[in-house]
Amino acid sequence: MKIIKGTGIGTKKASGILRFYRSNKSSLNNKFTTYENEMKRLEKAISGVKKSIESLSKKAKTKIGNEEAKIFEIHMMLLEDEDLFETVTYEISRGECAEKAISEASEKYARMLKALDDEYLSERANDIKDIASQLINELSGGENKEFIHTSPYILVADDLSPSQTVSLDKDKILGFVTFYGTPSSHTSILARAMGIPALVGVGEIDEKYDGKYCLLDSENGEIIISPTENEISIFKEKEKEQNRIAKEHESYLKELINKPAISKNGHRVLIYANIGSEKEAEGALLNGADGIGLLRSEMMYLSSDRYPSEDELYYAYKEAITEMKGRRVIIRTLDIGADKQIPYFNIPKEENPALGYRGVRICLDRIDIFKTQLRAILRASVYGKASIMLPMIVSEKEIIKCREILEECKNELFEENYAFDSKIELGIMIETPASAIMSDVLAKHVDFFSVGTNDLTQYTLAVDRQNPKVSYIGEQNHEAILRLIEIAANAIHKKGGWIGICGELGADLTLTQKFVDMKIDELSVSSPYLLGIRKRVGECL
Repeated sequence: MKIIKGTGIGTKKASGILRFYRSNKSSLNNKFTTYENEMKRLEKAISGVKKSIESLSKKAKTKIGNEEAKIFEIHMMLLEDEDLFETVTYEISRGECAEKAISEASEKYARMLKALDDEYLSERANDIKDIASQLINELSGGENKEFIHTSPYILVADDLSPSQTVSLDKDKILGFVTFYGTPSSHTSILARAMGIPALVGVGEIDEKYDGKYCLLDSENGEIIISPTENEISIFKEKEKEQNRIAKEHESYLKELINKPAISKNGHRVLIYANIGSEKEAEGALLNGADGIGLLRSEMMYLSSDRYPSEDELYYAYKEAITEMKGRRVIIRTLDIGADKQIPYFNIPKEENPALGYRGVRICLDRIDIFKTQLRAILRASVYGKASIMLPMIVSEKEIIKCREILEECKNELFEENYAFDSKIELGIMIETPASAIMSDVLAKHVDFFSVGTNDLTQYTLAVDRQNPKVSYIGEQNHEAILRLIEIAANAIHKKGGWIGICGELGADLTLTQKFVDMKIDELSVSSPYLLGIRKRVGECL
């Protein structure tokens, strides 16, 4: 018997045979052809990995949720990092084959980031290694067969990348143990969201334990290899009880799917889902969503190499609206810029993109793109209940201008004999202190507000939420954030409108009572959280 300690991810238990994953790095191609040919191979590999990341992102959204899937947005950005690929190109120009150029460039960048002793940047180093591994695998024409076994097992590896973690077959992987890694790593975040028990940072484990039976207890942060019969018996009883409680909880939640979320004092809260594409609407409905609180229209732009046409947008919106069977679908107009860059938009590099050319600012500058979206939404609106939401509004004149353009689109469609909902709702996101403070003025021009708590926190507290040095300041339940939300709620209610929350804060069960007290009308969260929020609202006074 051997007990190994580490950091547990989640609270679940698992038992089974250990299987070691051995990375095969010896097959790395070292044969250089010509500069032109190696560059062509590199470009083809980048294209292939982009498609793979898009697929992984969709899988993560379906299996886990939108927030966790954002990890792959970071990967997509790294694939387009000019500095990184300038280094790769330089190595190829020196006579290195594409595989070796990628390996050396990624190792160089990873070492540099690790040396900065910054947790966030260390994670970016791991992301770069993940991207490099995918590119090399694509170049070699290999497929990922590392985790294929005929019976369920507990995986042991030096580390796992986010792409490997999302690709794990939950019917075969009972849990995993890694030599390295931290509880805040992307891999740990994904494992927790997927419900896979894991142990990270255990140090190296001798491969002589490959094939041995073990007990993995993520709650207590330990793995017992070759346990005694008595230890197995005790562990199995605890595992059985844990599963019984989990099933009872799951059964109870499923009973709530079609029941309205009403607090004990009679306040109803609509429980909506955040989705990234029309394909996710079905999953939201299956989880009991009262509607869609945020359809991120920019995802169609991010997954394309050109501007989507009006018809392409129309068919996507139509599918989501039809799928929701008359329940409200709020479509946010294009929200790119800042951390969401699209190459074919040719947005110039900015000193501080979070405070720059993004959201509605791009739409009011590129009116052709804005009108394409608005026309598509209007045309799709006849198939159900659609609403339009504008991001990054900070002034009254922006809403007035957007309304003028919306009316132009209505007039054009009328002249072209298209049917549409002439009374379609228009709302704005409250995601800056300016919009919250001016909410009494802005409320005169819209039907609803939706609070984007992630950006509202960042802009109110002057905190980059991805920077671990200051992230402890950026608490979304900071009193300043809650006060701004309440100001906006009072303002829109006074004008007869309604207000929702579509940021991460909406899923915080410790704040649900506060939101009920504020008379928040709608909470929009990732599909996996819908039933938990519905249950919590019913418990509120």
